[in-house]
This record gives sequence, structure tokens and C-alpha cells, in this order.
Amino acid sequence: MQRQASTSGAPQPRTSRPVYPIPELAPVVPGPAGWHDYHSFQGSDAVLCIDNGATTLRAGWGTEQHPRIVVDNIAAKYKDRKFNRQVMLAGGEVYVDATSRANTRVPYENDVVVNFDAMESILDYSLVKLGVDTETLHNPIAMTETLCNPAYSRSIMTELLFEGYSAPAVAYGLDSLWSLYANSPDPTVADGLVISSGTANTHVIPVLGGKAIMTSAKKLAWGGSQAAEYLLKLMQLKYPTFPGRLTSYQSSLIYRTHSYHATPSYASTLSTLTTPRALVDLDRIVQFPYVAVQAHEQTEEEARAQMEKRAEATRRLKETAARQRSEKLERQQEELVAFTALQEARPTTSKVDYERRLKDAGFSSSADLDDYLKKLNKSLTRARNRELGIEEENKEAPSFPLIDVPDHQLNEEDLKEKRRQKLMKAGYDARIRLKAEKEEERRRAEEEQRADDELRMSNFEGWLNKLRTEHRDILDKIKERKKRKEQLSDRKSLAAQNRMKSIAGLAADEKLGKKRKRGGEDDGFGANDADWAVYREIGTGDDSEDEEDEQDALNSVEARLLQHDPHFTEDDTASRQALRKHQLLNAFIRGLAPDDPLDTYDPESVEHNSQLHVNLERVRVPEVLWQPHMGGLDQAGLGEIVEHVLRPFSVAERDRLTSNLFLTGGNTHIPNFASRLTASLRPVLPVGAPLHVRGPADTLDAWRGMARWTTSGGEQARRKAFVTRAEYDEHGSEWFKEHGWGNLRL
Repeated sequence: MQRQASTSGAPQPRTSRPVYPIPELAPVVPGPAGWHDYHSFQGSDAVLCIDNGATTLRAGWGTEQHPRIVVDNIAAKYKDRKFNRQVMLAGGEVYVDATSRANTRVPYENDVVVNFDAMESILDYSLVKLGVDTETLHNPIAMTETLCNPAYSRSIMTELLFEGYSAPAVAYGLDSLWSLYANSPDPTVADGLVISSGTANTHVIPVLGGKAIMTSAKKLAWGGSQAAEYLLKLMQLKYPTFPGRLTSYQSSLIYRTHSYHATPSYASTLSTLTTPRALVDLDRIVQFPYVAVQAHEQTEEEARAQMEKRAEATRRLKETAARQRSEKLERQQEELVAFTALQEARPTTSKVDYERRLKDAGFSSSADLDDYLKKLNKSLTRARNRELGIEEENKEAPSFPLIDVPDHQLNEEDLKEKRRQKLMKAGYDARIRLKAEKEEERRRAEEEQRADDELRMSNFEGWLNKLRTEHRDILDKIKERKKRKEQLSDRKSLAAQNRMKSIAGLAADEKLGKKRKRGGEDDGFGANDADWAVYREIGTGDDSEDEEDEQDALNSVEARLLQHDPHFTEDDTASRQALRKHQLLNAFIRGLAPDDPLDTYDPESVEHNSQLHVNLERVRVPEVLWQPHMGGLDQAGLGEIVEHVLRPFSVAERDRLTSNLFLTGGNTHIPNFASRLTASLRPVLPVGAPLHVRGPADTLDAWRGMARWTTSGGEQARRKAFVTRAEYDEHGSEWFKEHGWGNLRL
């Protein structure tokens, strides 16, 4: 009875594994529309808040709840040859065409602004989108910067804001601290340990009583960009012949989409991946763009037309071949008549004239003419028999009459003919021997097959045991050959040392043989076939012929075992055993699990060859944050850094910090970040110590915290944090003011 398809909500069995396509290029994101209401903010107390992140820039007015623009922090500035004018693009719009993509520039290097031309282009773009249409900016600017921002970078940025945009006042702060500011009920008394992991760095900053303890802050030089580059290198090593080109953007997308932190530890996760099945369950198939080979399906009319075309071509070829055979036959008949007349004219023509006529006809002698006439007669007879359908049977053996005639009874031409007949007889005898050997080999194989069939019919168990023993012997011989090859490649092995001894002995024998040639007797080496075994013993050359013979014998034995042995299956063959031996590697590279019906990998498929199997890399790449030595960094891991930051504080202060472990930054959004941090810190904290992890924070929280900070505290707090134009003119561009949510002056 056939089972009907279920219509209930029960999950149906999968027929294939999910495939995750990846875009070839970054998408073109249109920029935000400009708000032309800057005049409502012009001259007011509203602060222009700019979260100048290494990946994304967010800008807006501090009196609002959300930033007005959010764009990628990249720019492209180039000259359009078609319109002969300068073009400036920023954000996702730089991917609009190949020219703009080729001129893409980023202002950051390792979280520090170094390319101020690109930075100025992005700020110009942002102000245009914000609707600023005046020559000067009449509002203060608050901007984020990285931890321990170098003085030269801040100095140039300050000069750009004051001189380029005529800002009335400027203040700087840390995005991670402003993110905490946005998520604290009362920021002035906030406590917590801020853990920020962004594009290029990871920071740990303690905050007590609403003020950052910057002297205890620590920095780890690892972030999302390094993780993406690390994943890119791992994929390039894993797939050295990958047909496509994996870009940094694509590796970053794979990292953010498929990676997660191993919990409770990396070692415990690895211990569960010792089987191919576990590795395949972890596997994610990432499909890259490819050009499929379109198979054209022929219609009946096309197939019929193609068959007729082939038939017509075959007919023309047959006609051409028949015409050529007819022309050849006519030409041979004409030659036969002409050369026969020349042969018959020999008795009635003088010797000089006859040799001249032979030379004109292209023959060197009368014997050459006789041979050509014999061949011509034979060819014509064969052609006529073929036309009449007569098969040549019982060919007469060729005769060699001059071989048995003594040389002194022959003239010079007959001696030449005798030598030629000797060569022809040697070739004929060799062909006869080869034919006899093949016939004997065929007869012997038939006899062996008959004896084997009789033994199988009379004593099946004995025959089967004999076949199994032969199978084991062949496998042992193959293993021994491979083992010997491996030993010969190791100069310290016993086989390699014995080979060197044999070579040294041959060299000594060669010197002794030279001495004997000069005055002594020959030692007779080489007279026996056993003497040449020494060369096979010391040889390390190509054993491909022996390997092919062994493989053919193995295939023959396994075919008979598969046919007659009920206990011998496909899984017992040598090829399947070799596949099982490397099944963990196959699962790692191609996601192949043994005996899995979902495995449809085809090595000839363009689609399958354009796929990346991300499995172990999903936990290996994020693990660098906890074990930096895996990525080539000589630094402590994040868990050790947090432990080191907490160590100088008192027990009460440490409890206040661990009660609020605040996560911020895009790299903290990788799954299991909070769980892994908890698992790493719990063993190093005292028993019963509070441990609470908050976050990760929203990507807009840094801007929201900055906006909240600019609107709280009043005018007095603003004077303490903002550098005015008068102070800039007096102290210079390196002057800035400290506050509880920014860097310290070193």
C-alpha cells in the first residue's frame, strides 16, 4: 500500500542540505535624502553628533532621538572622463560602477584616522545630506575617537573641523563609553566594565562612579577586520584551487553570518568534532557565483535534421572513398600494363637502354621492378576480391628461397636479396611466435578459468578461502610497496642504508673490474640473470607497471568476491576502505559524511566546485579573541585581559565592576560572546562574586549616548568638555579637554 503525503504540520525529512548564497560585490545602497531644515538648528544649542566609526558613520543633531544619516565610512573621489568633472561619492554609493569601486578609499587604519582627504570627503557628504547649505557651521561638533587616539590624528582632525568647517566648538569622546552612557539610568554614578570589540581593536575600560578609569584600560589588537582576514587566509589554504576569488568583503560576510564563539571552551568543542558526522553537522555550505553550463535540449525536428545531416555526410564520405578506390584501381591497372610491358621488353632491349628506361620509370634495378609488380598484383587481387565479397583464407606462407643458398653461389644482387629475405623471415618468425604465445596464453587462461570454475562448483568454501587469501596477499604486497617507498625516502631507514651499501659495493666492483680489464681476468658479473637483481634492489625508479598489474589483479579478485562472497560488500573494497581512511578530511573539505543520503557532491559539477564548506572555521576564527596566539598575536586573550584589569581594584570595587559587564561594538554581536565571557571569568573570580553580562548594545547606542551627553549637564558642563574657537586659536590644534567619557591627556 502506498503511503500518502502528510498534510499535517509535522516536519518533513530534508532531501538536501541548506546552501547559503553569497553576493559577488557589496550592494549599492542609495544615500539618505537630505533634510533642508538646517536653518531650524542654525545658531541653536543643538550639537552635531558624529559617531565616526571605522566601518560606519552616523551623524545627526543631539536634540533628536536618532541619527539622521547612517552610511559606510568610505569615499571615492575621481575625475569622470566622459563629463570631464570631479565626482565624489560616499557610503554604499561608491559601489555604483567599476570606476568608483577602483577609487574607493577608507579614512581609517587600525581605528585611527590617517587619510584625511577621504575623511573630508565623507564629512562633506554628511553635511550635504544633513542639509547644511551655509559657508560655515554654526553648531558645536561632538565626535567619537578610538582609545588612546594618537595626538597627531586628533590634532589634524581638530584643525580640519575648525579651519575647514569653522565649527564654534569641538569635543571628543569614546564610543564605547557613550554607549554605556546611553544604557545607564544615571550615568553620573554608573559602574561597570566596558568591553568593546569593534573593527580593528578590542578595549576593556573600567568605569566607577560615572568616570572611566583610563589608567587601568587595556587594548587587544584584534577585531572584526582581522578576523575576516584570518578567515580569508584559512579558506585560501583550504581551497588552493578555488575557481572564484574570495574578497575581504565576502570573508567578512561569512564571518558575521556563520561564526560563533565556542562554549564553554574551544577544547570542549573540538572534542565533539572527532567524527565525520559531527563535522558535517557543523558544516555550512556557502555558494559563490558561477556560470552554469547550459545543456541545450534538442527538439524532435532538430534531432531529425541532425541525423539527416550526419547521414548525408556519411554518404558523401562513402562516395568519396569509393571514387578514390576506383581511381586508385584504374591507376594500378594502368601501371600494371605499362610495367609488365617494360618487364617483357627486357630480353629484346640492350642493357644500357633497359637501365635507362628503368631509371626513367623510377626503379633502381630489375629486381626492384619485379618486387613492385608482385605488390601491385597482390593489391589488385585483394581489391577485386573485396569488391566480389571473396574473403582471403589460408594464406600461403611466404617463401625465402635464397636463405639456404650458399653465398659463393650468389652474385651481388642476390646477396642483397638474401639479406632482405633474412630480415623478412626474422619478422615473420617473430609474428608467428607472438601469435603462438597469445594463443598459448589464451588457452592457459581458459584452462585456469575452467579449473577455477570446477573448484568453485566442487568445493565452494575452499575456493572462496583461496580467493580471500589471494585478496589479502595482493593488499599486503601493495602495502609493502608503499612502505618501501616511504622508507627509501628516509635516509635514516634500514632500507635506505642497505641501498647505499649496495651502491657502494657496485662502485668498488667497478673499480676492481677496471683493474682486471687492464691486466686481470673478468669476474663474469652479468653472466647469470641473478646478477642483475642487485639493480632492482637499489632502484628507486618508476614502479608504475608493477603497480598497475597489482591493481588490475586486485580489481579482478574484488569483482569475483563481490559476485560470489555474500560477506564481501562494496564497503570492503580497497577503494572504499581508502575513502573511509580519509573520511574526516573529506568531511572537513567537502562536507561528506559516510553513507549519508544527503551527500550529492559531484567533482565534475561547476556548482559544487564553487562552494566553500565552513565548519571548523566557524569556531576557530572567533577563538583568536580568547587565544590570540592562534592568529599570530603575542598578547593575552580577552579573558586574561579582563582578569588583569580587575586585579588592582578592591573586592568591593571589583564586585561593582563585575556586576555590570557591558558589551558594545559590532564584533560582540557574534553569537555566544556573552556565554563565552562568563565561562572564562567564572573560574578566576571568587566564589559567590557577582557576574552579570549586559549586551551586546545596539549599534546606534554610541550615537544616542553622545546625544544624551551633549544635552545633559547644562552650559557649565559643556564649557568643561568642549574646546572653543578662541581656545583653539590660543592653544593650538593639539589642545583638548578631558572629561569622564573620553581620553586622557598624556
